[in-house]
Amino acid sequence: MPSQRCVFYSNQLRQDLKMTTLKAIKNAKNSIYLVMFGLSDPNVLDLIKKKANEGIEVKIFYDKRSSLNIDLPSSQITAISSKGLMHQKILVIDKKLVFLGSANMTTTSLLMHDNMMIGFFSPDIADFLIKKAPFYLGSKSSSVNGQQLDLYLLPDIQNKAFLKIKNLIKDAKKSIKITMFTLTHPKLVEELILAKQNGVDVEVAIDFSSSRGASKKAIDQLKKNFIPIYYNKGQQLRHHKYILIDDRILITGSANWTKSAFSKNFDCFVVLYNLDNAQKNFMTKLWKVIKLESFQK
Repeated sequence: MPSQRCVFYSNQLRQDLKMTTLKAIKNAKNSIYLVMFGLSDPNVLDLIKKKANEGIEVKIFYDKRSSLNIDLPSSQITAISSKGLMHQKILVIDKKLVFLGSANMTTTSLLMHDNMMIGFFSPDIADFLIKKAPFYLGSKSSSVNGQQLDLYLLPDIQNKAFLKIKNLIKDAKKSIKITMFTLTHPKLVEELILAKQNGVDVEVAIDFSSSRGASKKAIDQLKKNFIPIYYNKGQQLRHHKYILIDDRILITGSANWTKSAFSKNFDCFVVLYNLDNAQKNFMTKLWKVIKLESFQK
């Protein structure tokens, strides 16, 4: 509802991300603006085609290497090929309702892999995304029903987005909880270690396959500094990309903590401040489930 603050969704809390997405698209009255790395779920595609046939304005951008050819007019769809990934995951409905997070619009990402999305009403942010995503960089600060939200579009040529995350980690007083698919950025790893050394309770949940591959060096460093690491047990990917600082500041979006995400990819994330009780309760429940569905070694 327009009067609500940001609403959080995760399939790990038995919420159906696919149904949430389909409902939002089905309720579109005027326009659908979609920027998506992976776009292949047949129900999502069929519904978008149906809405386009009903006269709804449709504009889609997707990464050419990660999706099948999509049967829509060329005026409505753009396949992007660039030196980095077009990795954003953004849905804007009727130029006012925004969804973004870690989930691609593939069947496995929406239903199987561990993901989180946030949804909120903001004509201000919606307008910025429609004008800027995916090709342009920059940031936008706004208020969603009194709650401050900072949005960053990557790559981060001016280093503002990276410094924002770095400084928020540096300012942490009590706790840092991170759930990430890929964690390789050495400077952010250093900041986590410094936070731990300064008495902050730092915990990291990582995708198990990534921990044995791309993220192995970073995870080994964190373990050497006595930071608890939690690995997912199942076959699903731990595809989250969020950090929760002092249980009151949430950073989430499409960006993994890699050099490529900040320097080369079209990616995005938001910083949401002063989480309210409903948002805090959601994040507490999600972290408990993540730990229950994890193992340590």
